[in-house]
Amino acid sequence: MEWDIVLYHDERRALISFLLIYISSSVFMLGTIGFFYYKEKVATIDRICGVTMEHMAMQVKVHIMKKINLADLFDSSDPIKIGLYSKNKDVIKSNLTTGNINFEQINYTNHTSAFFVTRLLTPTNGIEYIIIEDANVSKEMNDLKFMILLRLLFASLFIALVGYFLARLLLKPVKENFAILSRFMKDSAHELNTPVTALMMSANYLKKNYDEEMVEHMLLSSKMISETYNSIAYLAFNDLDIEIKEEFDLSEHIYASIKYFKEIAANKNITINAELNTLLINMDKNSIRKLINNLISNAIKYSYNNKTIDISLQDNILKIKDQGMGIDKENQKKIFERYKRVSQKGSGGFGIGLDIVMGVCRANNIKILLESKVKKGSTFTLVFP
Repeated sequence: MEWDIVLYHDERRALISFLLIYISSSVFMLGTIGFFYYKEKVATIDRICGVTMEHMAMQVKVHIMKKINLADLFDSSDPIKIGLYSKNKDVIKSNLTTGNINFEQINYTNHTSAFFVTRLLTPTNGIEYIIIEDANVSKEMNDLKFMILLRLLFASLFIALVGYFLARLLLKPVKENFAILSRFMKDSAHELNTPVTALMMSANYLKKNYDEEMVEHMLLSSKMISETYNSIAYLAFNDLDIEIKEEFDLSEHIYASIKYFKEIAANKNITINAELNTLLINMDKNSIRKLINNLISNAIKYSYNNKTIDISLQDNILKIKDQGMGIDKENQKKIFERYKRVSQKGSGGFGIGLDIVMGVCRANNIKILLESKVKKGSTFTLVFP
């Protein structure tokens, strides 16, 4: 996939705005999820810590009541610390990390540890208070925070990269469409300029001298402009038009189109041969007229000079065959896309004719087939339902 997309100032600003909104909203969502995850994990750690300290307190009570030596419980390497206090809250034996004990609360935490405070119902050997400290809880909390922040960082970077590539991916077809439309506007200006210039020159000449050939040139130019306008207007207003289906003879429409394009074909010394049988169809006349006109116009446009175009209508199959430039297999599917044109010198056109043809065929369930060979010509086959 290519990413060499040149962005203008406004497009870069739009891309940056999209990424900022996308990333900030995603990070906010991840942060919210991370916060609730952190709270849940803290609650879990507190529960486990509480159970562990309560279990240790029970062991200490058993040792005291049975007068078992407590030395083995005071392991300096163990994160669970023990403190034994008298009724007056004086230290009897302790390896706690702090001497500042809150005897009024059963469970509490300070900045570094969690504490569990319990009291013997019957003081033994002067021991009344048992304090259990979990000195590892602070490390567990810090590890949890670090793990969540690290995951949030990697997730944010991943989301940023995905957002960037998605934005570029979405911009690519937009840029391509802008380029196509830009080329379409240039082609439109060029395509309309030729017949308009011919009309102006012919009109100026007729001011001085009447010439039948000049009149034919004017008629030819007028038809070229008319066809260009009709194609653009059909695409622009087709959604607003109401199709009126009626029964008519397709062959009569084809003969009318051949007559209409007679002068344009003669300008390239092209002969149009037609063998048409009667075929009654129930469709919108305007749509079918555009269908036939575009196929014949394309056949003339892409045919070599001094050649023949053969049109046949047998049963429900219409074939239009030219002897022209032809289309290679790679481009045979692309030519039915709007504004797509096969690069041919001097062929002109906007790349909208066959898009109209395909649209009419789809709307009326007409099957369209294309056979083409480069420098040999093309044959369009329409199978009517």
